[in-house]
Amino acid sequence: MALKVTMDQAIEAHKLVSTMELNNFKDKRAKSAWEDCLELYDDTIYQLKRSINSNILNDKLTWQSASITNHQTCQNGFIDFNLPSHLNYFPSMLSNFTKLLSNSLSISHTLASSSSSSSTKNNGGRKLLSDGFPYWLSGSDRKLLQATPGLGPAPRADIVVAQDGSGNYKTISEGVVAAAKLSGKGRVVIHVKAGVYRENVDIKKTVKNLMIFGDGMDSTIVSSNHNAIDGSTTFRSATFGKLINC
Repeated sequence: MALKVTMDQAIEAHKLVSTMELNNFKDKRAKSAWEDCLELYDDTIYQLKRSINSNILNDKLTWQSASITNHQTCQNGFIDFNLPSHLNYFPSMLSNFTKLLSNSLSISHTLASSSSSSSTKNNGGRKLLSDGFPYWLSGSDRKLLQATPGLGPAPRADIVVAQDGSGNYKTISEGVVAAAKLSGKGRVVIHVKAGVYRENVDIKKTVKNLMIFGDGMDSTIVSSNHNAIDGSTTFRSATFGKLINC
């Protein structure tokens, strides 16, 4: 019930942000922060739906925690640019949303703590990949993760990115856009050849079953320098950004 009420509030928050007058955000930086909020609240609805439909308490905790992070990140976008006054355009409803998210997470955490043994069993025992692959990982995906560039045969790539033009695309972002069109057709594998790629790679949650591998940590390098001082929100400063969609 708590999650259902929180979900209803998340939907209202998304509607509120999406119908705001852009004239309220004439400042380019404020408009950028507003666009972050629009995407973040859309993702929050998605995460809360997953939490409601999941029977695994640890997963519920993960997705609800992500929702709280989204909500705080939305506000931080304006704080990053020293535009706290713009938060006045967000009614007190969003303040109530903070409490609902926190309360829902607290309830889920209590449930998880009281049934930890059952939760661990149903969850397959969360562990690092270094301790062995989880039972639900398919054989083909295990082979992909076990392939080591330079030490054995590389995974077969659906898309090849290479700065020298020897691949399908010259930038990782172009490769991701192409991969999005293949979503729904199974695992899509992108091979990024050696080179320094100066770009911010933004992978939307609609891009599913995607694997990206390079030619080694010293060979394939992704680097960028987006920051708040130069006009980018912290949310958009990630060199390699991906909204959760496990």
